[in-house]
Amino acid sequence: MLVPFLPPPRNAAADDLLREFPDGLFSNRLYEACELVERYVSDWTVAIAQRLTLEPELERGTTVEEILAARTYPVEERPALAWLLARLAEVGHVDRSSARAPVFRLTRAFPTPELAELHALGLAIDPAIAPTLALLDAAGEAFPKVLTGAATGEQALFSGARMQLWLNYFHNANPIYAINNRLAAGAAANRLRVEPAAGARAAHGSLRILEVGAGAGSAAEALLDELRDRGRLGEVAEYRLTEPNALLRRRASRALAARYPGLPLTDQAYDFDHAPAGQGLPEARFDLVFAVNVLHVARNLRASLQWLRSLLVPGGWLIAGECQRLFPLQTIAIELIFEQLRSFTQVELDPGVRSSHGFLTPEQWQQALAATGFADVVSVPELVRMREHYARFFSGALCARRPEGGS
Repeated sequence: MLVPFLPPPRNAAADDLLREFPDGLFSNRLYEACELVERYVSDWTVAIAQRLTLEPELERGTTVEEILAARTYPVEERPALAWLLARLAEVGHVDRSSARAPVFRLTRAFPTPELAELHALGLAIDPAIAPTLALLDAAGEAFPKVLTGAATGEQALFSGARMQLWLNYFHNANPIYAINNRLAAGAAANRLRVEPAAGARAAHGSLRILEVGAGAGSAAEALLDELRDRGRLGEVAEYRLTEPNALLRRRASRALAARYPGLPLTDQAYDFDHAPAGQGLPEARFDLVFAVNVLHVARNLRASLQWLRSLLVPGGWLIAGECQRLFPLQTIAIELIFEQLRSFTQVELDPGVRSSHGFLTPEQWQQALAATGFADVVSVPELVRMREHYARFFSGALCARRPEGGS
């Protein structure tokens, strides 16, 4: 390799912040694989910039708006272009001015992307990350087409055989993604009450769980495995799995019913961009609302959080597994995929709850949950502290309660 892959030494201090979870959740192998993915995406950004022949404009110094105007790229793809330039700046290929409309200027000739070499190295580190690399490759190939308006991200990444890439990626056999499910599942199991409050349902068969945006069911599998391993699966009186996509919902429901015979499982369509009352969901019913990798695409985050709070019993928990950026303006490797999707970028901004699209910082989530009536808001692990030791640990579970006696 022309530029060696040399990840920084792992900081053991970060492990102390994972003490709520079993040993091995974030192994040395997974650490190295995550670092490889970061480098892989950085090389992809160089390859994309070269395919778009951005070097002459970057040599002179340019802005996102100037590129959009000069090349007549669709204005809807501004977030993708802004992310591409920000990533190039973050890894040191271009300078970024501090102006409100920053100027990006090439600092040196782009290095040669080493995608094939890094791909092989990634599979040598852990063959199980193949689904992540495959989806990143599809996103990298699509990026110039999306940016120039030849296709939307949804058209380029969700058509035909591409759906299998997503199913393989959002799977517990893919360690790059599975850590999100396992963190959220552990956080939820640690907070579900063991003993019922006075006058509440009996402990056996007492817990009612609502999952939002279940997809193909990998987060549900992680949570139910966690409860089974703790001997608590019998406490579940209802597991209501919701997912607006009927094909994914049926697939998840069949797989979970086969994996957990006797589980009181129901499934239904539910779109958290709309009020639950009109979709057959009763208020104040659930002890846990479980959502992994979904709330960041809420069109109106304030309304969606308030609706989800209304579905909880007083004292019930919302556990949201969310990728979180640790610093403002920080780029995350997996955004190579998501910044191309209008469902990710075209959301309503709200200064009191949501000031940017996409993945939020821990502080932004704290503000959003507090502003929508939740209490006892914590993030596990504590990513505000984690970033002091490892600035690329992006997985976290947001835990927030509906106040006792609250509306």
